[in-house]
Amino acid sequence: MALTLRALVDRRTLRPGADAELELVLEVEAAAGEGGAGDTAPATTVLALDVSGSMQGEPLDQVVRSVDRLLDALRPEDRVAVVAFSDGATRVIDPTPVDAAGKRLVRQRTARLFAEGQTNVQAGIDLAAEVLASEEAGRRRGIVLLSDGQPNVGAATAESLRDVAKKVRAAASIASLGYGVNHAEDVLAAIGDAGGGGYAYVPDPATCARAFAKALGAQADVVADRVELAIEPAEGVTIRRLVGREETRFGREGLAVVLPDFVPGATHIVVAELSVRAAEATRFAASLARVRLAWRRAGTAERTSIETTVDVEIADREPVADGEALARVMLVRADRAREEARALADRAQWAAAATLLRRLIAEIDRVPRFVAGDGSPLGEAYELLLDEAMAFERRPSAEAYATFRKGAVASRLAVQAPPAKSSHAPASSRLLAHTAGSYPVAYVVVKSGAAAGRRVRLRQECVIGRTASADVAIESANVSRRHAEIYALEGEYWACDLGSTNVTTLNGKPLGSAPCKLAHGDVLVVGDVELVYEEPRGL
Repeated sequence: MALTLRALVDRRTLRPGADAELELVLEVEAAAGEGGAGDTAPATTVLALDVSGSMQGEPLDQVVRSVDRLLDALRPEDRVAVVAFSDGATRVIDPTPVDAAGKRLVRQRTARLFAEGQTNVQAGIDLAAEVLASEEAGRRRGIVLLSDGQPNVGAATAESLRDVAKKVRAAASIASLGYGVNHAEDVLAAIGDAGGGGYAYVPDPATCARAFAKALGAQADVVADRVELAIEPAEGVTIRRLVGREETRFGREGLAVVLPDFVPGATHIVVAELSVRAAEATRFAASLARVRLAWRRAGTAERTSIETTVDVEIADREPVADGEALARVMLVRADRAREEARALADRAQWAAAATLLRRLIAEIDRVPRFVAGDGSPLGEAYELLLDEAMAFERRPSAEAYATFRKGAVASRLAVQAPPAKSSHAPASSRLLAHTAGSYPVAYVVVKSGAAAGRRVRLRQECVIGRTASADVAIESANVSRRHAEIYALEGEYWACDLGSTNVTTLNGKPLGSAPCKLAHGDVLVVGDVELVYEEPRGL
């Protein structure tokens, strides 16, 4: 079974005859052990590449180089197609097997790409969908769209391009990559959300290969797509609204919530606010709703569904709050609060944005059994809200805020990827290992702060931050939750800032989102903590 469904209510009891407002929590999860190296269906992926004028030079060169490198990590049974878009869209190459001859042809065609014109994202999506239409059943179909600018031809708003992506979703998923600091993150996030594949921020051309590896790997690792939750309220129960911003529709079974594709270990939380008129007599289990989860096993026509009934006890006693349910409600509310805070910050209302987040932080502190810094999802959310509130309080420059905003839009607390310290699923592991190359044995040594003397061996990807889930965890108020990253690329280690508004320097110089290659003895200062990069001799 690819997916599991869990239902919770924020209160365990209602008084007889009472009118009440409840929050129904639905948590969908894909088991971490689902799938295997040989389990995923063969995939056909269309790379829809922005070749407008702003991509001229290094941006487009890095895209072409990344495609060239990643071809060797794909399976012979997979197929790749390339579509390029600027004023309009053109077929660069139709779906081609990733064998020796196919890779040679893809490389030849992509090497001829050149940049000019404006940005017609709609044309790129429409043509990519057309290219996939002739692919036979039994193949996983996906689109990876990369753009560095603002759409200015065809559909150009977040809502209009969301509608374009929704029309394609039945035939293929869409993942969007925002390339560089000038892309329209709200537009690309809307495309990724509606397309089921999500949105990721590519801060610098040098990180393009890793971004493609993650996007292509996630496409191949999907274990369930066409995922929907149907909520049918019981008599006397009304669904007032969803707290999050999921896609919805109404069907025979009530409200249907459209969810993104699932990779192993991913979770998605949906919260619905209910109005309830409780029964007049005590009852051990009074029905609130029937919930049905349905999905398609990726790459097949096989449709699977499971159902559960959500009950509450009717009892003449003080209602008891469910701390577990409240913790999940707070994750969804945190995403909404962050979105509202960004809207305030967009208008330079920094104090109001920070105050909004600080209020929610205070509410989280009152959740039963909540412990800050415990590494739980709500603990991680708490740290992220603190970081973002402090970022607004610092009144960042326009350039710093643009970088911060893109990273914030790309992270959602109620839609969680597998935990940072867990291994990637098979396709993602294979592609990321290929981009990493044969990298050296290396360490970071903490030289100051509470963890001074700690020595951490670096892996393929290592996040440095305040959170317990960081690979290199540092306890300091001046270190952000996810502050910086060290990763392997083509046989060498590189470091970059992760959009932190705290100080990050490398050998005394500011470290931005553009990655810098590391050498033995380099000194990285994260907030107020000094780290030294070491490559032991003879290893």
